[in-house]
Amino acid sequence: MTLERWSRLDAAAPNGGQAVPSQSPDAARRLRRWQRLKPELALSDEHLEHLRDQLGFIDASCTRFDRGVRAEAKRLAIDVRVLAYDTTASTGLLTRMGLTQILPWADGTIPSGPRVVRLARDRGVAPVGSLLTVIPSPTATTWMPAFRQVSLGGHRVGFNYWWQIPRIFDNQGTEASRRDVVLWLAHHDGGAHVDDLPEAYRAIARGSSVGDFFSRLGRSVKEDSPLPAAMRQIAEEVRFTVRTSLGALLPDEEEIFRR
Repeated sequence: MTLERWSRLDAAAPNGGQAVPSQSPDAARRLRRWQRLKPELALSDEHLEHLRDQLGFIDASCTRFDRGVRAEAKRLAIDVRVLAYDTTASTGLLTRMGLTQILPWADGTIPSGPRVVRLARDRGVAPVGSLLTVIPSPTATTWMPAFRQVSLGGHRVGFNYWWQIPRIFDNQGTEASRRDVVLWLAHHDGGAHVDDLPEAYRAIARGSSVGDFFSRLGRSVKEDSPLPAAMRQIAEEVRFTVRTSLGALLPDEEEIFRR
């Protein structure tokens, strides 16, 4: 069962081509919880400076990615890893700040996507597609991050759900989460390291296992991979979540240049 038709969102949607989701009751609850816990935070100036730096790096890479430099997805993976990845040997910056588990994380998954995946599984059919990216029209030449057509903010989730729930499904049974995308790019495909590529990643990134939407039109098989656009989506969700939560403490790129 392909998710392609759920990726082809209506380009004529309101808000400049973006579908505007209404805020779910769960999102409202998480935002209220955040407002209740926020005054109890003790954020150090040093940590805030590091956070501003990392968001600045994300801003710069997002700008370059949007200008066509898709390799910036690898830099974005590094920055998101610095912020959100915890191991037994190291702690992500947001966890050091006491933020990871209480932030209301923006989940920009395409509308109806999770429901379609559940229905497919209930019927014993393996879903294939990406819930973090869209093919905006039949004549599109590349995947786009979902936020280009679905505004962020309508759906807020906890970190573990945001980080670990599968959002990319291929025809070999691989189910990749945001965590998988970030660590594949950062640890194996040239972000922070170059290493042997996991077979699951190679199939998606080099083997058209999510669909041959673009190679069948004569483009490179790498264009079939939704991973760069998915990483751009993840980066947008991160900076949206952090900036809308911490407000004036973290000016965005345009405000920095105005100063």
